[in-house]
Amino acid sequence: MALACTSLKSAAQLPGPKLPKVLAFANFTYANPSNTAFKNVSNNGYGFEAGAGLGFGKTLIIASLGQMSYNIPNASTVSGVAFTSSSSKLKVTPLKVGIRRYLIAGLFLNGNLGVAMQKYDNSTTTGSTFLYEAGAGFKLGFFELGAAYTGFNLAGTSPTISANALLLKAGLAIKL
Repeated sequence: MALACTSLKSAAQLPGPKLPKVLAFANFTYANPSNTAFKNVSNNGYGFEAGAGLGFGKTLIIASLGQMSYNIPNASTVSGVAFTSSSSKLKVTPLKVGIRRYLIAGLFLNGNLGVAMQKYDNSTTTGSTFLYEAGAGFKLGFFELGAAYTGFNLAGTSPTISANALLLKAGLAIKL
């Protein structure tokens, strides 16, 4: 009898299969251009992103869609490319897929690849270019803060102009 109880107790403590984790998030984003060529075009940007993730344990596959608006404050020419004759905006719609890895106590690292779909307010120029992003953040309850470095090439520029920026993000995240 004692052996049977011990056996049942041991069986009850065996780990079962890990349940999938689900994440939903939405962030407001501030962008600070970081390379010289992009600083000559834009002085800042702002926007939002929303996404979801699915995974097991501490690693999640995530996907997100957002909208960024980069301010082009005045006429600027970079590498022979004229951007505008008046104040304008560069609208970027990032579509990303990546990995988020939770480390300890809400701290996470993430990396994303995707496409930056672009349009200028005062121009018919549009286009899509490859986008990358790497960053880290901290989730506390339903709140999330993060920082990331992103890069893509500006559509319609020849020679190519890289747009690299430091992103500061704050928002809500629900992890089940």
